[in-house]
Amino acid sequence: MKKKRFLIIFGIFFVLFLSLFYLLKTKRSEIFDYDISENYHYKFNTRNTTKLNLIENKLLIPDNLGKGTTAFIKVNIKSTFLGKIFSPNIELISKSAKVIDYFEFGGSGDRYLNISSLLQEEAKQIELKSNFLEIQNATVELIHFSKSIPTESKILIISPHPDDAEIAAFGLYSKFPNSFILTITAGENGLMHYNEIFPDSIQHYLKKGQIRTINSISIPLMAGLKHDHILNLGYFDGTLKEMFDRDPHPVFSQILKTDSIGIFRNLNFSSLKDSLTGRSNWSSLVQNIQLVLDFFQPDIIVSPHPQMDSHPDHQFSTLATIEAIRNAGLNKGELFLYSNHHVKTEFFPFGKTGGTLSLPPNYDDDYHFHSVYSHALSEEDQMEKVLALDAMNDLRPNTQWRYWHKLLHWTYQNIKVSIKGQQNTYFRRAIRSNELFFVVPIQELNDETPFEKTLTPNRVILE
Repeated sequence: MKKKRFLIIFGIFFVLFLSLFYLLKTKRSEIFDYDISENYHYKFNTRNTTKLNLIENKLLIPDNLGKGTTAFIKVNIKSTFLGKIFSPNIELISKSAKVIDYFEFGGSGDRYLNISSLLQEEAKQIELKSNFLEIQNATVELIHFSKSIPTESKILIISPHPDDAEIAAFGLYSKFPNSFILTITAGENGLMHYNEIFPDSIQHYLKKGQIRTINSISIPLMAGLKHDHILNLGYFDGTLKEMFDRDPHPVFSQILKTDSIGIFRNLNFSSLKDSLTGRSNWSSLVQNIQLVLDFFQPDIIVSPHPQMDSHPDHQFSTLATIEAIRNAGLNKGELFLYSNHHVKTEFFPFGKTGGTLSLPPNYDDDYHFHSVYSHALSEEDQMEKVLALDAMNDLRPNTQWRYWHKLLHWTYQNIKVSIKGQQNTYFRRAIRSNELFFVVPIQELNDETPFEKTLTPNRVILE
């Protein structure tokens, strides 16, 4: 009798195990809407590339590479069977440090390993330890860029929404106290994050916009920025493309049904707030960005990459910045371009918190950039970035935890997301051992850019 009961219980657990195993194997490979077996493709200048031999999973690094170098190793990988269930990854190990590069569940083909953080330790040999994948090539390609940022550099961060600056570049701007955070919108749209407190949608989204605007103004203070170098322009979330298309006509908030940007702009305390002009239209946006450019005169402007980032507000924030750069007559410095919503997948970067941020999925030569800059984050830097993101109300769990039945539902949803491998919170994606930027010289912006040709091929100015 006991044996029979044991066999029944064993059978039940075995069926549950097989069901979970099948679910993991199938669902985790379905979250990507592109062919994960294709080669990533980037076209680099041959003077920035070198062939290296991978001998017993070890690479000897050339002597001319060291601190201040951004470098990638191009390898060809093939996920094992277990790599469809667990995140395939390669540990990169030097004498004094280690980083981990993660890939798609079941991913195969040419991929890029970011070894930049190891070069900060002047590594001469790097060991590659594969987990849930196999490296297919014995000869690999090293791609490298020399770039260091002088400590006195003035860095302007363009943040389309409250929290974008922190997600993309908190580690960077916290090391350069002479930085300026310019947030474009109040970020009032999105989920009803506080619907248990404010059932009225107008009241809810007004309060949400106010809270997020205050977040954007206060959190950079944690990194030591001057209060005069923090500004939110107060434009409406999700409207930048419409502002571009309808210029010079003002655009209404999608939810609040008002065109008065003063309801959020008035929360600023920078001395520049009294110089802000205009209404919720494109010309006003460009003029106000130019105001900041004229005041701050940045050496580096950090902004979303219009071709790599899928969010229209991110794309058009950068287009407005480019227009303002031309109007201001800037011809020196560089654009550092980032992506918080990659066009190929919202799950990039892959893998766990603390992994490296490397080159994202790409299958053509359309992405425009001249070089790449990887900014290393120590473990302490990453902890500080966690605190910065945690201080952003919109990135934290909503107020459902106050009600036990809603807490149970929230727990169930998180377990389901974890099983499917669909965890794409910014605490997983943004807390990495580096921050990554694609670099374009500002002097190139005198002519029409590939960004404008892609996004605004036939613009018509309304009368």
